[in-house]
Amino acid sequence: MQGQGLAVIILAAGQGKRMQSDLPKVLHPLAGRPLLVHVLDGVQALAPERILIVVGYQADRVRPVCAGYPVEFVEQTEQLGTGHAVMQAEAALQDFTGDVLILCGDMPLIRPETLRPLLLSHRASQAPCTLLSLKSNEKKDFGRVIRQADGSVGRIVENKDASPEEKTVDEYNSGVYCFEKSILFKALKGIGHRNAQQEYYLTDTVSRITEGGQAIQAIQTGDASEIFGINSIEDLNTAEQLFSERASNS
Repeated sequence: MQGQGLAVIILAAGQGKRMQSDLPKVLHPLAGRPLLVHVLDGVQALAPERILIVVGYQADRVRPVCAGYPVEFVEQTEQLGTGHAVMQAEAALQDFTGDVLILCGDMPLIRPETLRPLLLSHRASQAPCTLLSLKSNEKKDFGRVIRQADGSVGRIVENKDASPEEKTVDEYNSGVYCFEKSILFKALKGIGHRNAQQEYYLTDTVSRITEGGQAIQAIQTGDASEIFGINSIEDLNTAEQLFSERASNS
């Protein structure tokens, strides 16, 4: 039986070179507040036992922004990929039992109304991992969710590693996952970095788990705005527009 504790890991170690700024990506403002703060507000609504933020680039500038939030910091001294970033939290969670929700600090539009059903479905199914995916006919540079012949999730392939055929898949990975803790860190120990970016991908845990005979669950969303990650100033401008539209419709 899965534990009912919840820990959240927010990935916030990257520089965000495409932002063309020395400011860490997660500190760029949206509606006057850092991107990371929007994500923190969203996950706090889930009342997690623990919130861990993985910091790296200019960590000393990121930490003060989180003052007032009940967070812990773990440091990724080398940016070697999302899987490597999550590995840095293993020691801090050594005595924790339960589920681990992982998301990125540059996704400011993710809502508790989406995260909460993801967590509830994960627990009801007792899946080792439940991921949030996007079903869309619009072409995106996200990783693709590759399903097996029986319709179950088999693996995730990053856009840069995808074959032309895999790029025709219209189910995209959001970068939001809920894992049973012990399964997460066991799977992370089995991943490598033989890929286009020579990084340890968190997405590779999916194939590690399925190869072990366990079934991954995917919950689909049709709202691309929620999983919109900020990678450039153009993205930030788009997010401002989406944020304003959401505010006016609420």
